[in-house]
Amino acid sequence: MKTSGFQEKTVLFFDELPWLASRKSGFLEGLDFFWDSWAVKKNIIVVVCGSAASWMIQKVVHNKGGLHNRITKRIHLQPFDLHETERFFKSKNFSLERYQILQIYMAMGGIPHYLKEVEDGKSALQNIEEICFSSTGLLTDEFQKLYPALFEKSENHIAVITALAQKWKGLTRREIIGDTRLTDGGGLTRVLEELSSSGFITEYFAFGKRKKDVFFRLTDEYSLFYLKFIQPLKKQGPDAWQHFSQTPQFTAWSGYAFENLCLKHVPQIKRR
Repeated sequence: MKTSGFQEKTVLFFDELPWLASRKSGFLEGLDFFWDSWAVKKNIIVVVCGSAASWMIQKVVHNKGGLHNRITKRIHLQPFDLHETERFFKSKNFSLERYQILQIYMAMGGIPHYLKEVEDGKSALQNIEEICFSSTGLLTDEFQKLYPALFEKSENHIAVITALAQKWKGLTRREIIGDTRLTDGGGLTRVLEELSSSGFITEYFAFGKRKKDVFFRLTDEYSLFYLKFIQPLKKQGPDAWQHFSQTPQFTAWSGYAFENLCLKHVPQIKRR
């Protein structure tokens, strides 16, 4: 990469570092040695990324070896917001009205990998039926694959997510321990930090409460939708979702999901 007026820089980009640096590969130690013994003295930019959030946080962000305190810039890849989601569909010449986009977003969030499954000419309910409930739908069993791919000992992360899905207002740390039977300590702290850093949960303080009374709320759209609807309905046959979308349970979920959506778009709402 060369820019006029600046010295030429060499950029090394390592995609999916957790897979390159498997347990017996020695790759991370080699990268550590490469950086400290040579690259740090050169005009080199090293970019690393990985989808396994817990690995990246523990092994890179909180590295205690030669890579400690070497990070100069973090890029936190965020899902699309509503405006970006609308632009995404417009770029594909889709004729989706904003209310339809809102319904789709409330079910699967702003993850481009999920949104690309939406088909033009179908309503939001039809798309959700196909993507989330059909035997070939991408999101029918994505939940079981998602957490093990991102986190070590993912059963603890799933236990926390499942507990939070049952309470609209969220849970305190003490309530999470009571509902999940997980032990208090560093292990639970790590789980909560990883879920928060990865955008699955959000911490907030209830109005008028003290700082120690922090609540944790499930704000990942797909995880909530899976636990509330996909998991219990996917064995009930075709059109189960279309039928269930007319029930009071659907209305209750819609209110909570819309509230989450508004909380994620507070800056945009304030600007308007």
